[in-house]
Amino acid sequence: MVWQGSGDAGSGAEVVRRGGCAVRTLPVDGTCAAVARRFVRDVLAELRLPDGLVEDSVTMVSELATNVFVHTLGGRVLSITPTVGLPEVRIYGRESGTELVVKVFDSGSWIGAPPRGALRPEAGAEGGRGLEIVDALVREHGGRWGLHRSRSSLGLAPVPGKVVYFGLPGRLPVAPVDDCIRTVRELARMLAAQGIERTHLSVGWGMAVLSVRAGITAWARDGGVSVTLPPVGTRKFAMSDLADVAEEIVRCGEDLDA
Repeated sequence: MVWQGSGDAGSGAEVVRRGGCAVRTLPVDGTCAAVARRFVRDVLAELRLPDGLVEDSVTMVSELATNVFVHTLGGRVLSITPTVGLPEVRIYGRESGTELVVKVFDSGSWIGAPPRGALRPEAGAEGGRGLEIVDALVREHGGRWGLHRSRSSLGLAPVPGKVVYFGLPGRLPVAPVDDCIRTVRELARMLAAQGIERTHLSVGWGMAVLSVRAGITAWARDGGVSVTLPPVGTRKFAMSDLADVAEEIVRCGEDLDA
């Protein structure tokens, strides 16, 4: 299983070890940030990552989850929990496990990247420093952060939205993958979880190809996965980066549809 929808840290860490994405929904109330902190702390501790990396990741995901509650949900506690479009926190490894990626999804509308200089609020502002904190901690670790369009992966039906993410250098214990057919089948299943179901799988000698939509095709062979992502072109990934492959395909599709 590549996507892990449980809040259990042990099973979430095992999914990350196998090159998958551990994902958990977040409550639509004031505990949103606390649940995100606990999930990230437990999974990263189970992965035996350095304490400093764990603590800074917990701080950053807390800021991102708080932003979701305050801005996307308007700081209002919903009386009825929706069955689609709940916020999510996602954890996976990238670049063959040399980078830790944590993302927070919400179903709010896409408003684009913040303009340059917009991270620092007015001196007397009581809030608005969440992304500034994320930016500072990411720079300290030599990592990166950003936001892009995405889709939900849990719930009764996938819905469009966006993610804010950070990536930090690390050493995740990700197992190598070399089965191209199994890899592409897992990719098709991951995409289906996010509402991309009309894919076509072709299997040849030592190669497997997944046609996603016009202009987007993924093929696995020789220990890697190549994906055409217009207008970027062809990108190459390790087979153990399947969670990142799926997210890039979803992002590209959402950008094209927009």
